[in-house]
Amino acid sequence: MDLERIGRSRLKMRLPVLRAMIEAQRSPAFRALCEEYALAAMARDDLIVALRHDHVDLDGLNAVLAEIERDVDRLLRTSNVRQIWK
Repeated sequence: MDLERIGRSRLKMRLPVLRAMIEAQRSPAFRALCEEYALAAMARDDLIVALRHDHVDLDGLNAVLAEIERDVDRLLRTSNVRQIWK
Protein backbone atom coordinates (compact mmCIF):
# COMPACT_ATOMS: atom_id res chain seq x y z
CA MET A 1 0.00 0.00 0.00
CA ASP A 2 1.51 3.32 -1.06
CA LEU A 3 0.57 5.63 1.81
CA GLU A 4 2.28 8.62 0.25
CA ARG A 5 0.23 8.29 -2.95
CA ILE A 6 -2.99 7.84 -1.00
CA GLY A 7 -2.25 10.87 1.17
CA ARG A 8 -1.35 13.04 -1.82
CA SER A 9 -4.53 12.03 -3.64
CA ARG A 10 -6.73 12.78 -0.65
CA LEU A 11 -5.01 16.10 0.00
CA LYS A 12 -5.49 17.11 -3.63
CA MET A 13 -9.21 16.39 -3.29
CA ARG A 14 -9.48 18.36 -0.05
CA LEU A 15 -7.25 21.25 -1.21
CA PRO A 16 -7.98 21.57 -4.94
CA VAL A 17 -6.41 25.02 -5.22
CA LEU A 18 -3.08 23.49 -4.21
CA ARG A 19 -3.20 20.37 -6.40
CA ALA A 20 -0.24 21.29 -8.58
CA MET A 21 1.89 22.22 -5.58
CA ILE A 22 0.93 19.05 -3.71
CA GLU A 23 1.89 16.99 -6.75
CA ALA A 24 5.20 18.81 -7.24
CA GLN A 25 6.43 18.67 -3.63
CA ARG A 26 8.95 15.82 -3.19
CA SER A 27 10.75 16.59 0.06
CA PRO A 28 11.05 13.83 2.67
CA ALA A 29 9.15 15.95 5.20
CA PHE A 30 6.23 16.50 2.86
CA ARG A 31 6.18 12.84 1.85
CA ALA A 32 5.96 11.89 5.54
CA LEU A 33 3.11 14.38 6.02
CA CYS A 34 1.23 12.73 3.14
CA GLU A 35 1.72 9.31 4.74
CA GLU A 36 0.41 10.56 8.08
CA TYR A 37 -2.60 12.09 6.36
CA ALA A 38 -3.34 8.80 4.61
CA LEU A 39 -3.17 6.86 7.88
CA ALA A 40 -5.49 9.29 9.67
CA ALA A 41 -7.96 9.38 6.77
CA MET A 42 -8.08 5.60 6.47
CA ALA A 43 -8.55 5.22 10.23
CA ARG A 44 -11.45 7.68 10.08
CA ASP A 45 -12.96 5.81 7.13
CA ASP A 46 -12.73 2.53 9.05
CA LEU A 47 -14.52 4.05 12.03
CA ILE A 48 -17.29 5.42 9.86
CA VAL A 49 -17.81 2.09 8.09
CA ALA A 50 -17.80 0.11 11.32
CA LEU A 51 -20.56 2.33 12.79
CA ARG A 52 -19.29 1.31 16.16
CA HIS A 53 -17.13 4.37 16.59
CA ASP A 54 -16.87 6.58 19.57
CA HIS A 55 -17.73 10.13 18.49
CA VAL A 56 -14.75 11.41 20.43
CA ASP A 57 -12.41 9.21 18.36
CA LEU A 58 -14.02 10.32 15.11
CA ASP A 59 -13.89 13.96 16.17
CA GLY A 60 -10.24 13.53 17.08
CA LEU A 61 -9.38 12.04 13.69
CA ASN A 62 -11.30 14.79 11.92
CA ALA A 63 -9.31 17.33 13.92
CA VAL A 64 -6.02 15.67 12.95
CA LEU A 65 -7.02 15.69 9.28
CA ALA A 66 -8.08 19.33 9.40
CA GLU A 67 -4.82 20.28 11.12
CA ILE A 68 -2.73 18.55 8.45
CA GLU A 69 -4.81 20.22 5.73
CA ARG A 70 -4.17 23.63 7.33
CA ASP A 71 -0.46 22.88 7.62
CA VAL A 72 -0.23 21.83 3.98
CA ASP A 73 -2.15 24.92 2.88
CA ARG A 74 -0.04 27.28 4.97
CA LEU A 75 3.29 25.70 4.05
CA LEU A 76 2.62 25.45 0.33
CA ARG A 77 1.42 29.04 0.17
CA THR A 78 4.55 30.32 1.91
CA SER A 79 6.83 32.22 -0.45
CA ASN A 80 9.93 30.45 0.84
CA VAL A 81 8.51 26.93 0.63
CA ARG A 82 11.85 25.55 -0.56
CA GLN A 83 13.49 26.57 2.72
CA ILE A 84 10.72 25.03 4.83
CA TRP A 85 10.93 21.56 3.30
CA LYS A 86 14.70 21.08 3.11
